[in-house]
Amino acid sequence: MYFMHVFLAGCTALAATTLGAAGVFAIRKIPPALYATVVSFCAGMMGFSALEMLNEAHSIGGHRTAFAGLIAGMAAFLVMDKLMPHVHMALRGAEICEAKKKVAMLVGTITIHNIPEGFALAAAFAGSASLGWLVTLSIALQDIPEGLIVSAPAACYGVETRRSFFWGVVSGLVEFAAAIAGCVFLRAVSVATPFALGFSWGAMTYVIFSELLPDAMQAENRYVALGAAIAGFAAAYGFGALIVF
Repeated sequence: MYFMHVFLAGCTALAATTLGAAGVFAIRKIPPALYATVVSFCAGMMGFSALEMLNEAHSIGGHRTAFAGLIAGMAAFLVMDKLMPHVHMALRGAEICEAKKKVAMLVGTITIHNIPEGFALAAAFAGSASLGWLVTLSIALQDIPEGLIVSAPAACYGVETRRSFFWGVVSGLVEFAAAIAGCVFLRAVSVATPFALGFSWGAMTYVIFSELLPDAMQAENRYVALGAAIAGFAAAYGFGALIVF
């Protein structure tokens, strides 16, 4: 049942990303207020899920394991986040136009996000089914705008519409693959579950405070973004109470 839960969760995340990426066929530009609302709402949901993962990691492995996972998750994501913008340059060995560089950075950054998010799905289900589906919901809701955030700007930078959609779907496939890989690993090494929960907690926390909220909390939209983040946190709390009780 554990593998089936993770498989279905990975499919859910992939479907959500694909749905969002498909928006490129109708939307070429995301209004700032809508962007702030959607991203902040998702950040709030992820924040509650991250706290639940912390509680689960602490109850299974103790505070030291949970804290070690937190540090490892944040550190690993920080390193990947810093290295990714330079990957294209390292492979090509030459400058590329600004538009293509932005597309490469955008796709690369979202893909990086999806690796720990996919692993977070597997780790959450290793804790409990209720926690797993709570994390799946919060990540899937984030993946809808995330798919659009990959595909729509790429189209605006001159990438052909179908190719823009393709890159959005690829980011979802990476998350699905990461979920399956995480499931296989945790089934073989179950003792790693509390550390994996802590690692995913750290990765999700990094995404929230380093990527999502700073982008959404622009001066003209900060109150909208704050309200949306609180609403997202409350929605996740309500959903968590529903599936637990």
